[in-house]
Amino acid sequence: MKLRYFVSGSSAVLAGWLTVTFFNHVPAQRYPRLDRESTAAISPTAPPAETGASGEKSVVFPVSVSP
Repeated sequence: MKLRYFVSGSSAVLAGWLTVTFFNHVPAQRYPRLDRESTAAISPTAPPAETGASGEKSVVFPVSVSP
């Protein structure tokens, strides 16, 4: 019987969260631009990527942040 209340309650909370986030307006300036000019980061003339402490290559994505 407690499982039924848990599933019903968590479903209601999830449905509420999805409803709120669906109607939340996010301006287009908060997303990174993905145009043809942004492919310059992967050009063969680009400097090699630095390696992190674990030895993996670090990847830098160009992102614009508006206040």
